[in-house]
Amino acid sequence: MALLISGKTRCAVCGEVIHAQDEVVMFAPGLFGPRSRPHRFDDASAHHRCLTGLDTGRQALRELKEFITDPVAYVRSRNEM
Repeated sequence: MALLISGKTRCAVCGEVIHAQDEVVMFAPGLFGPRSRPHRFDDASAHHRCLTGLDTGRQALRELKEFITDPVAYVRSRNEM
């Protein structure tokens, strides 16, 4: 899982520092394949508001939700590509 140090870690989208009161999403390393659109969010932390403002960010959130809901199905579907 991405490292998050409140007041030090920067958002992968906007580059601003993430604070304790911010709604944050953290992505595990290796969640996205190197050829997938949201691969830049691998092992990264980002403001939720920043992710929802980008097509790639919304895709990353959808894929994270798929992974959390059923990790085995998510991995299988990615290996079939």
